[in-house]
Formats: sequence, C-alpha cells, structure tokens
Amino acid sequence: MRYSSQQPLRGPAVEEPEPPTIAAQPSDAGAPLVVRCFGGFHLEMPGRRLEWTTVRPRVRALLRFLAAHGGRPVHRETILTALWPELPVGSGIRNLHVGVSTLRAFLEPGVRRGESRFVRRDGESYLLDLPRSARCDVRSFENAVAAWRRNVGAGQRGVATAALREALAQYAGDLLPEDGPAEWVVADRDRYRTLAAEAAATLAAFELEAGDLAGAAAAARRGLEIDGFRDDAWRVLAEAHQRSGDTAAAARTRCAYDRVLRTLGVPESARAA
Repeated sequence: MRYSSQQPLRGPAVEEPEPPTIAAQPSDAGAPLVVRCFGGFHLEMPGRRLEWTTVRPRVRALLRFLAAHGGRPVHRETILTALWPELPVGSGIRNLHVGVSTLRAFLEPGVRRGESRFVRRDGESYLLDLPRSARCDVRSFENAVAAWRRNVGAGQRGVATAALREALAQYAGDLLPEDGPAEWVVADRDRYRTLAAEAAATLAAFELEAGDLAGAAAAARRGLEIDGFRDDAWRVLAEAHQRSGDTAAAARTRCAYDRVLRTLGVPESARAA
C-alpha cells in the first residue's frame, strides 16, 4: 500500500501500540523528568498528567523515535525515512513539521514558537533535549557501556565492574517492544540486546574471577535471559555452580548448554571440546 500527500501523519503499515505508560502527579513538581525505552515506553513529566489518547499515533511514534536516541540530534532525513518512508520528501517534511509542532504543544501547553525546552531543532536535526537531571535509560545505558570499555582498557577493573552493573540495571528489556518489527527500531533493538548480553557475560566472568560465585551465576543467568546462545555465559554459569559445590546444578547447566549447541548444529566433537 502506498501513501499519498493527502494522508498526513501516517507511516508504514505497522500495528500501532497502546499509548505509553504515563505517571505524573501534581505533587511531583520536584521530581526529575523520566524517559524509559527499554522494556516499554514510559514518560514522567513533573507536575503533569499527560493524556496520550488525544495525540495521533504518528506523533507518539515521533516521540518514541526521538526518545530512543537518548537526547542525541537526529537528522531530518533519518526521521523521514523511519516514519514517513512512502511519502515524497516535501509531504514528509510537512508531516514532520506538523508532528513536531503538535508534540511541542502537547508536552508544553502554551509554548511559543522557538521556545520549546524539550523538542528542539538543531539545524536540520531534531532532538528530545533532556536536562542533565533527567533520567533516561538509553542515555544511562550508553554512558555505562562507555565507562566499562574505557575503564577496563585502563585496568580499572573495579570501576568497570560497577559500570557493567549499572548498564544491566538500565536494560529492562528490548528497546520499544510496542513498535514491533518497525524497520527504524529493529537494528538498534538488536544492537542494545547484544550489548546487554555481552555486558552480563563480562560481568559474570569478572565476578567469577573475584570469587563471587553467586554474583557470577546471577550475571550469567541474566545474560542467558537476554541471549540464550552466549557460550561464555553458559560456561561461567556451569563453572560457578561447580565451584560452589552444586554439582547437580552444574550438570544440569552443561546438559542445557549441550542442547543449545545441538540446535545450532555444532558437531559432538566440538561440543565435547
């Protein structure tokens, strides 16, 4: 199905999710802005109760798209390709302008042109401008992953371990699951899932080295919940059980791992190795 310029604010034929979870009370005036994208979209604006049923689905999708970038500017062409791929450029730009204007008025009633604090334009890019005090799981996750990479490279194992724990605390599940198989979210969803699974497996290995067997097992299990095909997580989980004296749990883990390898077609000789 194609979309013409007479069909504003519509994107590809993807089933629209339910409105996001909203939680804000008038008494929250001193609370921070909260944006969560992992495990489901959630927005809290201090002192505001947002009625998303009054906003078109494409406008909600625009907010989720900007939120998923963690406050980074997103070029106009990227937004058009993601949300209005079937429209001519001119029609897509008009839809984008309408969507941005609608979103600004919804988030900040009465805001005058060019004075929005949250949905800003930066040249030909747009961003959800999050204050430093805001809590954004995507931004926090990326910062934690960067801190892990930076500190493990510098030999700061303790700081790297803390960063890994923070990354996993932020990762509550797949990125924007309510957007289903929409092309614009799939690649980032897979990338974050891979990073989270790697972080969990790495944390498990660090905990095992430090002798925290319970911590190693917990981190390995978390990694396998995210990605059940990670060899390193399976191996650490079995080793943690073995070292803790729970030989039955270690045997069960190795059997489960062997079943996974069989489903992948790994030869028995390689599995034994």
